[in-house]
Amino acid sequence: MLLWPATTVWSGEHIRLGAEDSWPPFSNADGTGLSNQIVREAFAAQGVSVDYYVAPYARLLKEVEEGRLLGAFNVTREPSTAARFHFCKEKLFSATTAYFHNTDRPLKARQFTEVGGGKRVGMIIGYEYGPYILNNKDILPIRVASQESLINMLIRKHVDAIIMFDTIANQTLPRVPGSEKIARAFDGETSDIYVAFSRNHPDTKRYCRLLDTGLVRLKQQGRIDAILTQSPR
Repeated sequence: MLLWPATTVWSGEHIRLGAEDSWPPFSNADGTGLSNQIVREAFAAQGVSVDYYVAPYARLLKEVEEGRLLGAFNVTREPSTAARFHFCKEKLFSATTAYFHNTDRPLKARQFTEVGGGKRVGMIIGYEYGPYILNNKDILPIRVASQESLINMLIRKHVDAIIMFDTIANQTLPRVPGSEKIARAFDGETSDIYVAFSRNHPDTKRYCRLLDTGLVRLKQQGRIDAILTQSPR
């Protein structure tokens, strides 16, 4: 059950945003998650209630870009996304990716800038992961729809490495048989995570202002840090 700020004032306004279904514990398949909670509380502080359309990340981005959905999260702000979406001033949080390898066939690289030579790197469909890796012509990205699929590909050595966030890896790896062969290799890039709004929605700028105000308020209260450090749901 979500804990609402005691000072919430409801205006009766209601919006719908896209929430991805495969980034636990930030966004879960059942519509809960740490990001979901941050966004809901930030808007609630401005008198706006939110419900979520839960779907795969790539589908949400397509619907936002085409103007069928007001906005979606968790989107990394970088040149490729800035050209497609409207971003607010305030981020939800920052997160650092990590590279994982199979200990039966470990990477020789010692940092992400050394990954090359045609290495097959597993990623989620539609995820950005930072500009360096997306512009690296010396790797072969292999895209799948779920974190579990990433891990299974690495267990079976269908890829040489996968990119995951530590919080997600800590929650997902124990659920996948054979994952004891998977180990963290090194840090990847750090990304700022946002709600991405449609450039084609008439109320985008207004809702961005409301979200920014709500996020600043939550940050000043220490509420965002409290949400991010709570036990995964």
